[in-house]
Amino acid sequence: MLCRKNTILVAAALLIIIVVSLGYITNQEIKELVGQQFNKQQQLLVRQSAIGVDSFFYDRSILIKKLGNDISNESTEDMPRHFVYFSRTLKCYSCMGFINDTGIIVTSYPVTQSWIYTNISETGLSRLFDCAEKKGNVCITTYLPENQDNFRSTIGMPVYSNNTFRGVLFANIEMTTISEWLLDDVVSEEDGYVYVISESGQCLYDEAHKEIIGKEYIGNFCDNDSSFAHVIKKQIKEKEGTCYYLDEYTKEPRIAIYTSVEFDDTDWIICLSVPEAKVEKLVYSVYKKQILFIVIVISSIIFGSGIIISMFSKWNKELEMEVESKTVDLRRSNTELETANTKLKELDRLKSEFISMVSHELRTPLTSIKLSLDVLKILSDHKKDENTKEEMLQIIERNIDRQNRLIGDLLDVSRLESGNLKLNCNPVDLIDIIKESVESMRKVAEDKGIRIFVDTQEDSMPIMADYDRLVQVLVNLINNALKFTREGEICIQAQMVNGHPQVTVSDTGIGIPHDELEFIFDKFYQVDGGSSREFGGSGLGLAVCKGIIEQHGGSIRVESEIGKGSRFIIQFKS
Repeated sequence: MLCRKNTILVAAALLIIIVVSLGYITNQEIKELVGQQFNKQQQLLVRQSAIGVDSFFYDRSILIKKLGNDISNESTEDMPRHFVYFSRTLKCYSCMGFINDTGIIVTSYPVTQSWIYTNISETGLSRLFDCAEKKGNVCITTYLPENQDNFRSTIGMPVYSNNTFRGVLFANIEMTTISEWLLDDVVSEEDGYVYVISESGQCLYDEAHKEIIGKEYIGNFCDNDSSFAHVIKKQIKEKEGTCYYLDEYTKEPRIAIYTSVEFDDTDWIICLSVPEAKVEKLVYSVYKKQILFIVIVISSIIFGSGIIISMFSKWNKELEMEVESKTVDLRRSNTELETANTKLKELDRLKSEFISMVSHELRTPLTSIKLSLDVLKILSDHKKDENTKEEMLQIIERNIDRQNRLIGDLLDVSRLESGNLKLNCNPVDLIDIIKESVESMRKVAEDKGIRIFVDTQEDSMPIMADYDRLVQVLVNLINNALKFTREGEICIQAQMVNGHPQVTVSDTGIGIPHDELEFIFDKFYQVDGGSSREFGGSGLGLAVCKGIIEQHGGSIRVESEIGKGSRFIIQFKS
């Protein structure tokens, strides 16, 4: 009798050890997998920021080239009027000016008396002047002006008149402007911070430690043999990757995700620092369920063992039932884990496809713009080709708008996911919003030969909403309808349904398969590869529309039939 009791206790102990071991191994796998996906997501954010900085400088370089051509034959007295227009239109330049061929600043806007007739050999512009003159093309240099604590990037363009070098046009962009436009919204303050370093380890921008800007991290912020110094050295050496370190001040383990900006001679490395504890929070809920499951199993086994010892006559039957029950639970748990693993792999695949899509959507407009610019250069001296010039300019404008929409959608999706999308709600008229949206798309519709008409049952439909965001939603829906409608018409209907405003955008286009309707508002989702490439698009527009409508407390749904068109229905609460 005693031997049997001991056998039962040993078997119970072994079962407990096996269950705990399986739970521990499973939890470690989940933690590792979630950590990998988290790092990939953060790496994507950093790459998006680097692409944004690269595009920012590329666009400004193109504009500076154009400005340089415009002023090539202008006198220095007439140049400021061009500077005024560019500065007020783009709102990113702190100062623009012209350095003559002897290295003297002869004019600027805003007019800075201390700069006029200054020899650049005494300023940070000397390197820029030499580079632009030598290359004969746009150059960019980043430096810390004397007696200032904010870095400045300066774009320089050599100016020629009748193949004679006249000097260098320059435009200053403050680092605070670049950070406000491209870096401050990458991650919320609670989740981490962004910093930018040069290849020498000098801090160009640090969202959390502004006092270190202009200095090298190693020796000023951390010791040479510290964990963070190792991270800085690794970032300078490898250009892109992920590493872990211990914050010397807070003693908090952190993750550093970084990538480089490779535009022209720019040697920036953009880094994102996040607490390692954030990964642990993501798996906490899974841990909690697993621990609860293990506790329940252990308690059940101990309780069952006690019952078996006290009621030996019923031991065989109860033990079989208990083992069978727990086996089913374990199989269910493994099935759920396999499902979660499959979903994570699918997410990884979608991220890869998204990166490929973004690369395509960015390169295609740039290629069109480059070809159009090449054509313009060839036709620049032929007045008889004014129509062709106008056509090329329209192509450039359309592709710039296309890139702006893509970047806008990416930023909106990022803000929606982080909860940073702010609405400016005021009393507005829904009818006015519909009319403005339709009017902005009417020219596109007329070019395709598609009629847009509005059907409203009310003269006015007042609501509390963000006017510009609702215009963005309706323009996006109308644009999608035009994209997938080869012939027919588009109808925008506004009416009150059960006391609530409702807007319907319907078309007579190709329609959406029934089995794909439930995914149509998912981020990065496109109906099929063939359609997405034929009609273009990033798969972000409808996700942004859904997020904006839900931010207003409303809802959006879709009804569609293949070959007969689609209906997008927006329902507001009031």
